Amino acid sequence: MKTQPAQITLSFRQVIDAASTGDLEKKIFEDSYVEFLMQSQAYNPDKQFRTFTELKAHNPKSNSLHYKVGFAVGLYLQELGNRIPGVTDCLGSKELPFELYHLELIESDIEDRSQHRVAVNYITPPFTLLHIIGDRLLLVSPEQTGQPDTYDTFMVALQPQLAITSYKPLSQPQDVHHIAQVL
Repeated sequence: MKTQPAQITLSFRQVIDAASTGDLEKKIFEDSYVEFLMQSQAYNPDKQFRTFTELKAHNPKSNSLHYKVGFAVGLYLQELGNRIPGVTDCLGSKELPFELYHLELIESDIEDRSQHRVAVNYITPPFTLLHIIGDRLLLVSPEQTGQPDTYDTFMVALQPQLAITSYKPLSQPQDVHHIAQVL
């Protein structure tokens, strides 16, 4: 079955918890936990709720903690140079770029640091998907050499936590060329 070219966006979810071992992950874990402790006081002044789940159930406004806690880790994510850590092309030579990120507070506990879990959701810029080969996506490279009727491409393997989050079919071959030139 032939794949119709499409404009896609990919998302990658990186879960970080007390067992995370990388330097970046440890910094994100520590700073997001400290920020959670500070920011959650506004929604839990009497400390009657221990967990984020309990807090959300009793005060829906506490859902803004995802956003507020995200500020504590923004500088670490900027240091990545808009590259998703650990997600590379099939040759291992190029990290996948991201355009946006969102911090998600999965769970936390004001008395038990080991229960703190967050996820960083990275969202790529749009790519042109040319074909799906097995578990690999054949994508048009954002950096084009300008060869007429030739696309510089790269491949990314589908993997846990990586998903296509938007898909727009490209109806005409010139649409593919236009997208390749924009990227």
